[in-house]
Formats: sequence, structure tokens, C-alpha cells
Amino acid sequence: MSRTIEAEYLADENVLKLAEPLTGVLDHAKLAVEIKDLSSASESQPWMQLAGSLDAQSARKIARAVNEAFGREIEV
Repeated sequence: MSRTIEAEYLADENVLKLAEPLTGVLDHAKLAVEIKDLSSASESQPWMQLAGSLDAQSARKIARAVNEAFGREIEV
């Protein structure tokens, strides 16, 4: 299972404060976490916050759909 949620890092407490509960995750479960600093995303390109959130196959499907719908090639 994989999903993306927002969290705030509290450095003085060495804690990630989640924006929402992790439904379906047991208490004290060990998890792998990927860190992306959302505060550094460009204001002129807010969609860049989503970079890396899709696996390669899903990204190719979306790229094909964009090309078919708008005639615009996008890089995956």
C-alpha cells in the first residue's frame, strides 16, 4: 500500500505531525517514509508538489491521456 499525506516536521521534538490519521495502519507499525519539502515548490508551478507521486506505469498512462486530449507531449 502506498499513499501521500501531508505532515509538519517538529524539529525540536523529532516528530512528524500528520495532517490526518493513518486509517488502516496499526499503532506502532513500522513505515517507510519519503520526504519532500512542499514549502520549496514554486508558486508559479504548484503542480510540481506532485512530482514523483506516481509510479512509472501510471505516469505513462497520464502522459498518453494528456497527449490524446490536448495534442501536447509531456515528459515522464
